[in-house]
Amino acid sequence: MTLEAQDLGRRVRGRDLLSGIGLTVAPREVLGLIGPNGSGKSTLLRLLAGLVRPDRGRVLLDGRPMAAMPQRQIARRIALVAQSADTSDRISVRDAVALGRTPWLDALSPWSDADDAHVARALRRVDLAHLAARDWSTLSGGERQRAHNARALAQDPQILLLDEPTNHLDIRHQLSILDLVAGLGITVVVALHDLNQAMRCDRLAVLQDGRLQALGPPADVLDPALLRRVFGVRASALIDPQDGSRVLRFHPCS
Repeated sequence: MTLEAQDLGRRVRGRDLLSGIGLTVAPREVLGLIGPNGSGKSTLLRLLAGLVRPDRGRVLLDGRPMAAMPQRQIARRIALVAQSADTSDRISVRDAVALGRTPWLDALSPWSDADDAHVARALRRVDLAHLAARDWSTLSGGERQRAHNARALAQDPQILLLDEPTNHLDIRHQLSILDLVAGLGITVVVALHDLNQAMRCDRLAVLQDGRLQALGPPADVLDPALLRRVFGVRASALIDPQDGSRVLRFHPCS
């Protein structure tokens, strides 16, 4: 399932949050969104999820304009984990994750054993099965982040949109989530701050001031000139002797 943005723009209170964004995410591709704070990454994810309407351009889902599709139909295909996702309800972790099944439920399709299986599998995949009965309010920030990721997985989407999915996570769970995302076999668009983590993506889209600055494989996109211009840092590349992968080290611009 392809996801395409055509000349996408979003304007709020006279300010362009996004302008002229054009890109296509291929089936089963992991596309990373990177850029400084305020560059438009979260806004682009919300537009791609169909949660807000663009002021210019359109989003296509498998070639069909998303604006013409019912919200439930979109929700059965696309799941979004927002950066500020939270709930104040007194519910269990399992019940919070079970909310991901909502798009699949109606009068003719009530909750079933299959829904239970989706929720249980999602909890296992983010290492939260042992906390399923816990009250949501007792979770740490990292545990809540993992539960939000599990809710999106329980939704069983064909396209997964993630806004800083490793926020608040310790390094072990950061790596676990990134490995999980890479192995899902579905289309993923993920906003990341850590540029070394972003190098694990198939392609990167670089945003700055609401505009697309570069799009391509990480090794091509993350060159010294772009890193200096967009992020204001000098970078040197090192080779990890364990696996031969490229690692970036950053320095302030003098």
